[in-house]
Amino acid sequence: MPDHRWETVLKPSIATATGPALPAPMSLPTEIACPTTDAGGPQVLLHQEPVFRAPRRAKVPTQPSLLQALIGAESADERRRIVTTLLHVLGFEWLGYGRFANRSEPGTPVSFCTTYVDSHWAERYFGARHYEVDPRLPRALQSCLPVVWTLDHLLALAQPDDGRLQRFVDELGDTGMRSGVILALPGATHTDRQIVSLLSRTPGSGWMGDGLLGQVLTLALCLHEFYTRYAAPPEPASNPVASPRSAGAGLTPLQREILACVSQGLGDKAIAARLGIGLHNVDYHMRQLRKRFGVRNRVQLLQAMQSDDAL
Repeated sequence: MPDHRWETVLKPSIATATGPALPAPMSLPTEIACPTTDAGGPQVLLHQEPVFRAPRRAKVPTQPSLLQALIGAESADERRRIVTTLLHVLGFEWLGYGRFANRSEPGTPVSFCTTYVDSHWAERYFGARHYEVDPRLPRALQSCLPVVWTLDHLLALAQPDDGRLQRFVDELGDTGMRSGVILALPGATHTDRQIVSLLSRTPGSGWMGDGLLGQVLTLALCLHEFYTRYAAPPEPASNPVASPRSAGAGLTPLQREILACVSQGLGDKAIAARLGIGLHNVDYHMRQLRKRFGVRNRVQLLQAMQSDDAL
């Protein structure tokens, strides 16, 4: 891809002009904790654009033009438009930026920026703990180079008897993403790594040549530099768990029906069939119920229900 297209996007006029339709800003609140699953797991902080901190010194002329554009943007919306337009120019739809504590394989997720990626997919990815079986992560964490992947390659790795990997690949395919690049950059500590993941609807890997990968690396490094040097990192919000005695007070009628089914020993599929709702809907409400009652599995949820006078 010619460099002049990259430079054209960085002109100030592009940041504010009316261009091709771009994805709307994500609707997540500034900070939310991703719910845990039945097996428990880390509370991953999903957040939008970090707060910009003005640089203490004047711009250095040798800074890459993209980093200068990010620093000089007048608002978070302008930065979002610059990056999103660049993503489209390079052939990608989404960009994820997340912090992993690399104390063990495949690494423990700590936080994830949803500004340039579908927020529902981010919630699903961490809520279902797909990162534990995602074969792209260990490859990225063990390398200092961008790792190219395709959905066809992931499908080939997903054996029928490997249910979790098959489920991850199926759900990734449902998003429409067919290929991408993932890389790991140094974090704030020697055990932390920042994962940058770019996803595209374009199938195959032939379109991602060395020139494109060089521009992907420049984009990733400039975003990483901006977020680590010129933006305030998000801090997990306090999220006190409601006591069992009051947890049932704010339940919706549907959540009460789901709890009634749980008390009868029904599984998620049986609940979905009885209430006429989708399995994903049941899964979502079960995660919300576990979070509300401060429990990690069905047995603990039943115990909490029995001690809650509001139910």
